[in-house]
Amino acid sequence: MENVQLLQSLEAVAEELSVDIRHEDLEGGRGGLFRLRGRSCILVDRNLSVAERVDLMTRSLSQLPLDGVFMPPAVRELLEFRATSAL
Repeated sequence: MENVQLLQSLEAVAEELSVDIRHEDLEGGRGGLFRLRGRSCILVDRNLSVAERVDLMTRSLSQLPLDGVFMPPAVRELLEFRATSAL
């Protein structure tokens, strides 16, 4: 799966989980998952490449419960791999 398609799929997963994605100029930071007023958000540095955004989204989404969320098998495998490798 191409990085652009993968990023779109990851963004769709975030949307299905009601996770807000905010693109900001972080001046050296990459971003990540955080909670704001009880809602999960992913902050993404707008200067990251597509590959770096895929990595950030994968790292962030792998921390969330994904049961019952439809996604392409390649995306699920990537998220599950990331979740187990983070342990």
